[in-house]
Amino acid sequence: MIVRSAEQDWDPSTLLSALSQASAVLVAIIGGFLVSRLVAISSEREGIRRLVEAAAGRIGHIEADLKEAHRTRLDRAERYFYEVAVEKLLENPSLDLDALIQERVARGTAEEELKPYAVALRQRVQNAVQAINLKLRKGDTRNLDLEDLVERGLEIPDAHQDLYEQAFKRRRAFLPKPPALSILGSTDLFDYSNLAAALRPDWAIAADVRRQDEEIRAEADLKTQLRAAVAERDRLNEELARVGKPEGVAAAMWMLGLLSLGILVPLVMMAFEPKGLDVVSKILLLVSFVIGLVAILWYVGWFWLKIGSDKTQATPGRSSEAPPR
Repeated sequence: MIVRSAEQDWDPSTLLSALSQASAVLVAIIGGFLVSRLVAISSEREGIRRLVEAAAGRIGHIEADLKEAHRTRLDRAERYFYEVAVEKLLENPSLDLDALIQERVARGTAEEELKPYAVALRQRVQNAVQAINLKLRKGDTRNLDLEDLVERGLEIPDAHQDLYEQAFKRRRAFLPKPPALSILGSTDLFDYSNLAAALRPDWAIAADVRRQDEEIRAEADLKTQLRAAVAERDRLNEELARVGKPEGVAAAMWMLGLLSLGILVPLVMMAFEPKGLDVVSKILLLVSFVIGLVAILWYVGWFWLKIGSDKTQATPGRSSEAPPR
């Protein structure tokens, strides 16, 4: 008759199998939580990404409108400057531009904005005067017309026609009078080119001022809208970055990896058909399982407390700290 001890009747595969199955249940719990959390994060990121794209599109439209409004206002300021600057630059080519700009800068326009146009305008005036002088001939009188210089080869850009006419008119005033008109005096006394501007009615001037104010307000409103749209886009980008690094997911992934060892290690040990387990191995296996179970319970409790804390922070009228990122 063969007598077997209790230790010989005990099968170590029973403990290993139980630990493996229990670990598998815990892994399933953590895995299910991670999958649902990641799906929610993906959905939230997609929603925020679409809002970012919409904000970027809105910024593009506002920038285009702002550029057009800025160009309209600056064109008006340049025309206002041009009305006086050409004549003064023809009188004195070395005129101080800064003083001229201060004298003739339009409302709502900075002197720095007008400076490049003033420098370019002085250069165009000098080029026009030089080109006209090169086409003048000895014996020319005040009967000379600009078309005569064009026939001599003077090239006038379409955009600078008015400037060349003003430059030619001033240069012609210094030419000798024709003999037939010397008795009658200078025909320049009968120049009414600026009479219309001098006799503008008050309602026309008021309309121009009103239109200028509207252009200034429109540009200011667009700048405000642009700042708000950029701030909204930046906020959404920060929110997108925060969602990309959700709190608690990394810890859950670490626990999932460690608990997976609770499945893998018993399976490997059972594959070698152990005849028995010493006390140290049993203790290590049980302690590892208990640690994993405690970690899961701690994680669930921490997550529940965090949800309650987030709800409290969302209450209006209470100060709250920024969530960790």
